[in-house]
Amino acid sequence: MATLTGYLRDSKGVFINKDPLATLDYTLDWAEYTQSGDAVATATWTTSAISGDAAPLTIGVASVNNDKATVLINGGTGGNIYTVTCAITTTDGLIDRRNFRIVVKNRTL
Repeated sequence: MATLTGYLRDSKGVFINKDPLATLDYTLDWAEYTQSGDAVATATWTTSAISGDAAPLTIGVASVNNDKATVLINGGTGGNIYTVTCAITTTDGLIDRRNFRIVVKNRTL
């Protein structure tokens, strides 16, 4: 399973909070998933709204480095909840995917 840092968990799964004006990197670490000699070759990221209006999160630059798949995400509407999915292919041709939710909240100090 992918390792998640900074994420929260509830009865529906894993999520993280984000301000609508924030532009942030989100990373999934697949090191526990890949076998010795295998590595993440590609990662494809998608997003969809699961509550609220359909104002999208914007997927930016994505990269893979040492079994860590990272994507830059911005946008979203306060009060909306989105699913973000990362689909990987390894150098040995294995395919898997994981998803998490982003809960968009207007943050204040």
